[in-house]
Amino acid sequence: MTKNIKHIILLLLGLVIINILSNYFDTKIDMTADKRFTLSKASVKVVEQVKEPMQVIVFLKGDFPSYFKRLANETENLLQDFHQENPNIDYVFINPLEKGDTYVQSLIDKGLQPAQISLQKSGKMEQVMVFPWAIIKQGKREIPVSLLAKSYAKSIDDQIENSIENLEYALSNGIHLMTAKKQQKIAVLKGNGELDDLHIADFLRSIGKKYRLAPFTLDSVATEPVKTLRDLQDYNLAILAKPTEKFTEQEKYVLDQFLMHGGRLMFLLDAVKAHKDTLMYSGKTYALNAELNLTDMLFAYGVRIKPELVKDLIAAPVVLKVGQVGNKPQLEQFPWFYSPLAQPNKKHPIGKNLDMVLLDFVSPMEVLKNKTKKSILLTSSPKTQLVGIPTEINFDEIGKKPDISQYTAGTQIFGVLLEGPLKSAYNHRIKPIKIDHDLENGQSALIVISDGDIIKNQIDKGKPLPLGFDKWSKISYDNKQFLLNAVDYLMDKNGVISLKNKEVKLKFLDQNKMIAELRFWQWLNLLLPLFLTGIAAWLFNYWRRKKFA
Repeated sequence: MTKNIKHIILLLLGLVIINILSNYFDTKIDMTADKRFTLSKASVKVVEQVKEPMQVIVFLKGDFPSYFKRLANETENLLQDFHQENPNIDYVFINPLEKGDTYVQSLIDKGLQPAQISLQKSGKMEQVMVFPWAIIKQGKREIPVSLLAKSYAKSIDDQIENSIENLEYALSNGIHLMTAKKQQKIAVLKGNGELDDLHIADFLRSIGKKYRLAPFTLDSVATEPVKTLRDLQDYNLAILAKPTEKFTEQEKYVLDQFLMHGGRLMFLLDAVKAHKDTLMYSGKTYALNAELNLTDMLFAYGVRIKPELVKDLIAAPVVLKVGQVGNKPQLEQFPWFYSPLAQPNKKHPIGKNLDMVLLDFVSPMEVLKNKTKKSILLTSSPKTQLVGIPTEINFDEIGKKPDISQYTAGTQIFGVLLEGPLKSAYNHRIKPIKIDHDLENGQSALIVISDGDIIKNQIDKGKPLPLGFDKWSKISYDNKQFLLNAVDYLMDKNGVISLKNKEVKLKFLDQNKMIAELRFWQWLNLLLPLFLTGIAAWLFNYWRRKKFA
C-alpha cells in the first residue's frame, strides 16, 4: 500500500469519525463579527428558567416575499438555539391562512394585526396578508410577540434588519414574562391632578398586556402615611403622569422612601403650566410656573427642570382653520415651535430604532453632578430658543418666518434616566413623618421627562386614539413605543432589555447593480465551471502522461 493511499484512507476514516461524533455532540462555532448566531448571557439566563413545556407558535409560513422568508429563517435559527439550550422550549411554524377565515379573525381579535403586502402571482399583483407574529404558550397562558419591529426605515430591507436585531429581545422578553413567578405591578399615581384615565387609556391598555396595573392615590398620606408607604411598596414601579397640584412634604417623603427601598419611579412633569386646549379655543394662553414643589426632590437625585419653555425649529405642525368653502372648513398646517419633536437616544436600549417623539410646552432640563449614573434619553435639535415665564402664548406668530438668529440656545435635554446609588431628598433633614427602617441612601432607578403630555393620547368621539397619533395632521409619532421601552427598562432585572442594543449587519443584494450586470453573471456562472473543469482535466492528463511515460 503506497503512502498516498494510506493518507486517503486515514482522511476518510477521520471524516467518518467526525460525522459519528456530530450525532452525539451538537457544537457550532460562530465566526461572525457581530456574533449573530450566539445567544447572549441574558437570553441563556431567561431560557434556563423554563421548567415546564413551552411552545412558540410562529405564523411566518406561506407564500410571501424573500424579505419575510429571511425573517422567518432568522426566527427559526433563534428558536433552534433556544431548544438546544432548553428542550422544554419547542416551536412550530404554521400558515394561518390555511386554517380559514375564522382562525384568521381570532388572531386579529387577539391584537395580532397582519401586514398587507403585494405579491406577484401568475403575472398579476395580489394583496396578501402576512402575520409577522408569534404566540408563546405555556399551559393556559399565552403571550403574543411581534416579530416585525415598528420602524421608520427608508426601505423594507432596513426594516427587516431592525426586526432581526430586535428578534432575540422580543422572544426572550416574552419568555421572561411567561416564566415570571409573580407578575410585576405598576401603580398609576392619583390625587395631585394627574391626567384622567381616558387621556392615558392607550398607554394603559398597551402596558397592561405585560404588567398588572392599579390606580394608587396619595390622598391617604395625610391620615395614614406609614400604611400608604407600605401599600406602595407592593408595587415595582410608580408612574406620575402630569400632576397639576402641589405635593406636600409627606407625599414627597413617601415617594422618596419608595425609591430608596428599591421601587422605580417615572416622573412625567410639566414645570410650566400652559393649556393647549385654551390656546386652540381662544388663540392665546398664559404660561405660568406649575409650582409642584418637586424641585428640591429632583435636585437631590441629580436633575433640575428649569421653569422655562423651549421653542424648537424642528417641531410638529398645528392644524388651523383658514377658511370655509360651503359647509367644508379649509384646514392648513403651520409649524408650531412650542411642540418640539424630540430625538431619542438611539445608542440606549430605550431609544433604539425609534423615530421622533412629540412633546408640548416642554421645559429644558439640567443634569447635576453626583454619584448617580445618568443617561440622556430625549433631546431637542440645536436650533432652540428659551422662553421665560410668565408669558403670553398666542397664534400671532403663525405663518411668520422665524428669526433664525434667536434660535441659538443649543441642544436641550428633555428626558433623563438616573440609576444606581441615589441620595434621599431628606438626607440630613427633618423627616416629615416617622417610619421604621427609613433610608437616606438607596439603589434604584427613575426616569424624569420634562413634559407630561408625552403620555397623553387624543380623544375622538369620546374614544381614545393611539398614543402618538395626531388626528389633525394624521401623523404618528413614537411616544408609545418610547414609553413602553422605558417601562420595560425600569422593570427589567435580568438585563433582557440590553438585547435591544444587539446589532446584526445583514448583507443585501444591490438590486440596481444586479439588474445592470445580470447577463455578465449569467454567462460567468455558465462558462466558469466549464473552464475550470477543462483546466482540471488538462492538468490531470498532463500529470498522468508525465508519470507513466
